[in-house]
Amino acid sequence: MSMKVKDVDFDIIENPAPTSHLWKQWKHMSTRSVWAVTKTSERNMVGSVVWNEYDDLCFLGFYLLAPEYRVLKMVPKYKAHDTPVDGPLLENFQISSNDFHAALMNYKSLDLTQKFVKDLSKEEWEQFLKYDQSVTGRDRHEFLEIYFKKLDYTFGIVFYEKTDNIVSVISAVPTGHLEKKLFKISPLFANSTDTAFHAMKAISDVMLDQHPNATLVVYLVGILDGSFTALQKFFKDLNIKSGISGITLYSDHYPQQGDLDKVFIPHNSSCHFDY
Repeated sequence: MSMKVKDVDFDIIENPAPTSHLWKQWKHMSTRSVWAVTKTSERNMVGSVVWNEYDDLCFLGFYLLAPEYRVLKMVPKYKAHDTPVDGPLLENFQISSNDFHAALMNYKSLDLTQKFVKDLSKEEWEQFLKYDQSVTGRDRHEFLEIYFKKLDYTFGIVFYEKTDNIVSVISAVPTGHLEKKLFKISPLFANSTDTAFHAMKAISDVMLDQHPNATLVVYLVGILDGSFTALQKFFKDLNIKSGISGITLYSDHYPQQGDLDKVFIPHNSSCHFDY
């Protein structure tokens, strides 16, 4: 196959011979490579990974493992050495805006006031940040500044009791390709289960009004601590089967962060690292 880009003619070659000069030229373009070799006199290759860094971009790729080390029986050995601790399972539940709204119709509404995050005053924003930190155990103000103030496609709702204390926060953000009309509902922090369902009911009104044809995605962590089980039961009662998004493997036990009793939906899709 012949091609031409900016007055440079070139051919496409598949699978050049091991003795081809192309491999030597390719090797010199790589800025770093790390190799695992056998502890024998032959020093045979076990595996390698290539790191390329140029034009202010970094690429980590071309991870190769010799065939004899790829077999299934090697997995327990690698896992026992590098990632012996299994993290929780990450599940996802999907439901249409219409079905989500209908499912919440019979849940009671509470005597709470609500305000969109984008409409918070400076003092209210600081109060919101303190509430977030009390739940997550982290100072996330830089991330939240970007998420709520610099992105024009995210929105969140804050809920207050009569004493003006924050009792819940819920948010939605588009995810995936726009034509798929997928929205991730996250996070959902609440001081009680009733408050959490009040918040979901409120955001279901917004989603049905603004995105009636959307599909909503909720990512939940498969652990018994905290409040994740409340929504797992909610979706399973609707006969919505969960999809498996992944599982995180740890080199050591990862300490849980924050107040899990108030976390009904974690913020990040890769939420193993949140909690």
